[in-house]
Amino acid sequence: MKATIMIFALSRSPWIGGIYYRRNIIHMLLTNKNIVRKYKIVVLTNDKYRNVFEVFNNQVEILCCKDDIGVATAIYYAVRCCVKNKVKYVFPLRPFGFLKLFGITPVSWIADFQHCHYPEFFGEEEIQKRDWDFRQIAKAGTPLVLSSEDAVRDFQTYYAPDRKNVFVVHFASYIEDELQRLDAAKERRILETYGLYEEKYAVICNQFWKHKNHIVVLEAIKELKRNSPEINIRFVFTGELSDRRNPEYIDEIKTLMNNDTIKNSVKLLGFVDRASQLCIMKNAEFLIQPSLFEGWGTVVEDAKVLNMRMILSDIAVHREQMNAGCILFEKDDSEDLARAINEMLAKNDTCTETDCDLSGQYAKVLEKIFK
Repeated sequence: MKATIMIFALSRSPWIGGIYYRRNIIHMLLTNKNIVRKYKIVVLTNDKYRNVFEVFNNQVEILCCKDDIGVATAIYYAVRCCVKNKVKYVFPLRPFGFLKLFGITPVSWIADFQHCHYPEFFGEEEIQKRDWDFRQIAKAGTPLVLSSEDAVRDFQTYYAPDRKNVFVVHFASYIEDELQRLDAAKERRILETYGLYEEKYAVICNQFWKHKNHIVVLEAIKELKRNSPEINIRFVFTGELSDRRNPEYIDEIKTLMNNDTIKNSVKLLGFVDRASQLCIMKNAEFLIQPSLFEGWGTVVEDAKVLNMRMILSDIAVHREQMNAGCILFEKDDSEDLARAINEMLAKNDTCTETDCDLSGQYAKVLEKIFK
């Protein structure tokens, strides 16, 4: 009888990227014949995210909980499911000591160490909680997954310079199934719904959290309109206009978006579903990813699968993640971003690099974890 790997995908967070990260991990697990031969894969998730994992059909068993389940109840339910399903590994989960009693090995994951670089974006209580969680993970000898070499450097600098059993898994986006359902008629319907059909536009696909750095994009648009008013391109933003940590930042964003110089060049779509976002990205001239900090950007990986041209902030993880279709700009410099936009607009080429299909390569790393 096969042992089981459980993917823990219960979440009350608005960060949908974490759910898609888990889906990408499952895709990589399924590409590895040795893992498939040895393990059954079970995913535990919320009712509202069930459709995210149904793409795997009968290859993965999906267990669901109510969307409003609390953290303690979620952990209890996860452990109960682990025991019932003879789970050997559960990912991602903190290294709770009692799991050993059931023969379960937790595989932890730390998405990023943003609070170490930008503590001003966090409340004191949240910083303390993150620090406590990360110290517990650092002390444990169980496997730890990090998403980039940049994250490894942070982990070693702030928590554990000599910690063993640390693995870097550069995930690659799995969006082929969604793309197959985007025929020409559906694409047109989506674009018409958002007023983008036959429009020339660039896209910025991020939650409006302060570290995502939308301000620099809006200031760069002002630079462009001031110096080159004839430029005819819209800047389309997706994502919910809220930031629970920094509500005053949202007021600043709204003020800038309503500036007379740029308001006709900016289009805010709000939260859009996955199929719509991929369609909007696919038909954009290019993508702008202006973040001050990332662990490993899902949006960038999606764009690589779509062979999109990209303008990325010049941070370490983007240098690690970028491909030949990218232009970098200084993350705090709106004039430099305006320069990068002009450079991109002057190009008539398209990105044809297809080095993003690395799931098999990354799956070999996962094979070292799930022995």
